[in-house]
Amino acid sequence: MTDLEKYIEENPYKSYIYSYPHKKSYRTFDKAFDLKKLWENRKSDNLTLYIHIPFCLNKCGYCNLFSTTDFNKDKMSKYVNKLIEEIKAVKNILDLRKESVFYSVIFGGGTPTALPKDLMEKLLIVIEKDLNIDFKKIFFSMETSPNTMNKEYIDLLKKFHINRISMGIQSFKECELKEICRFETVNNINKSLELMKKENIEIKNLDLIYGIPSQSMESFMDSLKRVIEYRPEEIFIYPLYIREKTKLYEKYKRDFNKMTNMYELAKDELIKNGYIQTSMRNFIREDMNEKLYPSYSCQENEMIGIGCGARSYISNIHYSIKYAVNQSNINSIINNYLKEENLYYATYGYILSEDEIKRKYILKSILKVTGLDLEEYFKRFNKNIFDDFNEINLLIDKGFLIKKGTRVYPTEKGLKYSDAMGCLFISNEVNKKTQDFSE
Repeated sequence: MTDLEKYIEENPYKSYIYSYPHKKSYRTFDKAFDLKKLWENRKSDNLTLYIHIPFCLNKCGYCNLFSTTDFNKDKMSKYVNKLIEEIKAVKNILDLRKESVFYSVIFGGGTPTALPKDLMEKLLIVIEKDLNIDFKKIFFSMETSPNTMNKEYIDLLKKFHINRISMGIQSFKECELKEICRFETVNNINKSLELMKKENIEIKNLDLIYGIPSQSMESFMDSLKRVIEYRPEEIFIYPLYIREKTKLYEKYKRDFNKMTNMYELAKDELIKNGYIQTSMRNFIREDMNEKLYPSYSCQENEMIGIGCGARSYISNIHYSIKYAVNQSNINSIINNYLKEENLYYATYGYILSEDEIKRKYILKSILKVTGLDLEEYFKRFNKNIFDDFNEINLLIDKGFLIKKGTRVYPTEKGLKYSDAMGCLFISNEVNKKTQDFSE
């Protein structure tokens, strides 16, 4: 049995590789990096600014993100003030004077809209002023939840020319939501969706989860059809991931055959209703194909992360504040962040070798419908990918990838088993560090 067949048989939904390497592989650097010197060597003035708000009204059962439910208005105010300190440090690090170097601003969490409206406005004003950002000219996206979205909050975001709002629905069945420790009501969900539709948000993204223990094919498809009725520009369908240290860990046994059948049904339903598949999880409305996002290269663009839970990328250096899943450890990290005075040095992260850069390039390409450009790979690394990674040959032989001209694309089978396919390209070093990770 090959590693790929083993992954598919044991757990085809073991790992969602949205970034590489995972933060569990990060460690304290032998020597701190001077951020001013590091960012002097940036490839372009076309950066992403990511702001992490770690506060959530409730910790979902599957969530292993850096988030906490232990907060009050005073703690949130202190956190925003620290974010502002960090933003002012970034202004100095990048030596910003007149022109902005950011083409997108992304808020994630946590639930960013758990922040009181006055604190969010205070933060956005500082971002606009200190980083010379004209929100009318950049791409601005924010994650939210049905329990924190209201007309007043949308009015604030529209004042700053919000382009995209992403909302986790997960299911329209309250019994299924309770199973995964989410406590929204369907009435609340519908109100939030109607509000976003009425307010003409340019890009609405809605998330659903399949594989919830009591979920049937019929109940999942009913939730999907209700999402489609709202005609959001973007839909993500996620398999239920169960990870260590989450509330659901070892609580439920998933039916993987049933889950892959759910995926197939959902994919067909979305395509039938005018959505284009871009990856295993992501579908965009066909009329949004060209204008959904600004021009972006996952291989080239660099990112500055602000706050706990955020990471930054430049060249072969990834850095962040320490990561945790356990609530007490997260709260301790946040408390230390609030006292942090060293905002001009990176002390924790990962230095990617040439081999790791290649693996990141592959993972950022073959898991998407657009696939991997063989000529671009050779141009970048002066190597033939088939010589570097025999896994590519294996995946073609097994029908997970297909070579057409100068590109390699995932097949329908490859898209369905993207998570298992991605595991083949995680290096031994990253696997070991991830397994050895301790909070």
